[in-house]
Amino acid sequence: MPLLFKAARLLFVPAVLMLTTETTSLYAQATMPLADILPGMKGTGRTVFKGAQIETFEFEVLGVQRNISPGHSLILVKASGGPLAETGILAGMSGSPCYVDGKLIGALSIGFAFEKEPMGGITPIGEMLDQLRDLPETMPSRTPLILPKVEPPKVLKAALRGEMLPLSELMGLGSQAGQSAAELPLLISGTSLLPENQALFSGLPLRFANAGSGAMVSPAPNSKASPIEPGGMASIALVQGDMDMAASGTITYVSGKKILLFGHQLFNLGGVDLPLWSASVAGNVASYQSSFKLAQSVAPIGALRLDRSVGVGGVLGAEPRMVPLRIGLNLGGRKTLNFRFELMDHPFITPILASAVVSQTLSGYVRGLGLQSLSLQGNIKIVGHPAIEIENVIADLNPNRLATFVGAMMQALAMNPFERPVFEGISLTIKAEERLDLTGISAVRILKAHVKRGESLPVLVTLQNVQGVRENATLNIPVPHSAQVGKATLLVGDGLSLSAADPDERVIDVSGLNDIVRLLNGALRNNHAYALLVQSQPGAGLRGSRIEGIPPSVASLIATDGGSSDNKLQRHIIGRAVLPLEREVKGLITLEVEIE
Repeated sequence: MPLLFKAARLLFVPAVLMLTTETTSLYAQATMPLADILPGMKGTGRTVFKGAQIETFEFEVLGVQRNISPGHSLILVKASGGPLAETGILAGMSGSPCYVDGKLIGALSIGFAFEKEPMGGITPIGEMLDQLRDLPETMPSRTPLILPKVEPPKVLKAALRGEMLPLSELMGLGSQAGQSAAELPLLISGTSLLPENQALFSGLPLRFANAGSGAMVSPAPNSKASPIEPGGMASIALVQGDMDMAASGTITYVSGKKILLFGHQLFNLGGVDLPLWSASVAGNVASYQSSFKLAQSVAPIGALRLDRSVGVGGVLGAEPRMVPLRIGLNLGGRKTLNFRFELMDHPFITPILASAVVSQTLSGYVRGLGLQSLSLQGNIKIVGHPAIEIENVIADLNPNRLATFVGAMMQALAMNPFERPVFEGISLTIKAEERLDLTGISAVRILKAHVKRGESLPVLVTLQNVQGVRENATLNIPVPHSAQVGKATLLVGDGLSLSAADPDERVIDVSGLNDIVRLLNGALRNNHAYALLVQSQPGAGLRGSRIEGIPPSVASLIATDGGSSDNKLQRHIIGRAVLPLEREVKGLITLEVEIE
């Protein structure tokens, strides 16, 4: 039967907790090695079943399952006491310290789905201490990020098309990545993440469990937190503010300012920096599939700094750093809503969280059926670089396209291979209109049969809206003196369609984060109509720059530099014109032009 990690999550509530050293020495820290644990041994565990009071439960050792993975074992137990006879092992008990003869043997971390008896598994404390003993007291240094082997332009080109790449593709993981038996259900308060947002997490060792309307509840005023000691409740926030995503569990071990929890991973990302909160329990929900605690956060107590397969570790009193996200939602001029969020700061996770937050915000206030248009303006600020100005218009029944666009911009920035960006904040203004602001490019006509180098090429573009109303606009494309005599290609379309068509096939020349910022700020918009004049230029290129005078026989022998599938400069843009519009434009038309 597959094993299932169980955990619940908490609601973020701004509060301040004064830490003392008294709670860190209230319970014995003596440990028992795995070699001394035998079937039939009986012991006691500590956890919070209700309120803030730590209670005990009993267990009997059934055996030790050795080498469940290289170097890792699991202590199998049958538990009893408290509500366990009715609920089985509860999500939220992950990390509950278990003792035999007063010595800590490990953390309860595994439960079985659909179990008829409260049976589970304990992660040995020796494994937790081995992996978490080097818990850093300061946040991880922002060293350059070493990414998996991906073509450098791949993420950037996807962003220019308004598309996000799933982690499974970026990290070279198979389709079954993240689907192993040992998964951690991440319980979400309120509405569960939309399926398209959940799909972006593929490649990470977790899955989502629908918490319905309340694995979390808001704490009452002056709520009391459980003690910051083994058996107490704690929460780790991924998103906090006007939307909350977090995982809660039980404290296993405390030594000075260092604290260990869960007995299993959050994401198994290694060094992290996340808010750590104290918590209490409003009650328990019994379920045939997987019972869970109704947890409530109370106050910040520190920062999570290490995320490993056998548990997570934090530092009491430390201050985590999050990425601020502000969203202003204008509902057709009738009402403006302002939302504030803070996101986990990590290259892989932050873009996904940004997309999910935008999507969930829209799903709560923008109708899912009927005609609608969403316009976005905003910026992303990074320390030491110009702000990235973003703009987009979506006119259809899928508001998630706008969220994906935001996530794609963040992905191109966060997953660059040159430096770890420090995000100052993300600021977005979204206007929702209950009408379809959509224009299609229905026809294109060249007004000159031939055009000379140094002249302008006039192009008549016919646009048609959803009501069938047509309008014409003339775009004049300058033809440079450097253009070749002969054939050229004219592409007229919206920004995203043109980016997908890749009219300039040269390798994107990026040598640092500054180049990525520049390219994103110069990205083609989907609320503009563009006319691009493209011409083939046989030859060879190095990192996007043309090498002149190389015979074709020699150019064909030049190998790639690893950043592109082909270093031949097949075509590039020699002239362009743009028609800004206040609505989404769709369509792409291609024509041939003769240059004299």
